[in-house]
Amino acid sequence: MKIVKQSIIGILLASVSISCQFNEGIQPKDDNSSLQTETAKDISPQEFQKLIGENSIVLDVRTADEYNAGHLEGAVNIDFFSTNFMDEVLKLDKSKILLIHCASGGRSSKAMSQLSGKGFNYLYNMLGGFGAWKQSNLPIVK
Repeated sequence: MKIVKQSIIGILLASVSISCQFNEGIQPKDDNSSLQTETAKDISPQEFQKLIGENSIVLDVRTADEYNAGHLEGAVNIDFFSTNFMDEVLKLDKSKILLIHCASGGRSSKAMSQLSGKGFNYLYNMLGGFGAWKQSNLPIVK
């Protein structure tokens, strides 16, 4: 019986040793890993505002006329209905948080869906769009 116990312990120790040696060769992936999870989420205007900063891009997908009537400070305007919409958006820095909005949330929601899986790690759609932003008395540029 003693020999059986020693054999089992020996086998377990050998398994652990082999497992540890195998795992030593595995390196963690860097931030650009294809295994990194993507976030695509609808958020309130207040949450949207909190994410605006150096590490984000505010993407306004309304028409140029809508944008010129009033927009968020620093927003990049790329019309969702333009023929080169995807080409232009895909030129943006994918390492940054992409904050998307339109007038009421419809176009930006569709844009977020289309951009999902295209290399952006963080996509956020503002619920209620620019209208909800204004109703919340948040700052705009005219």
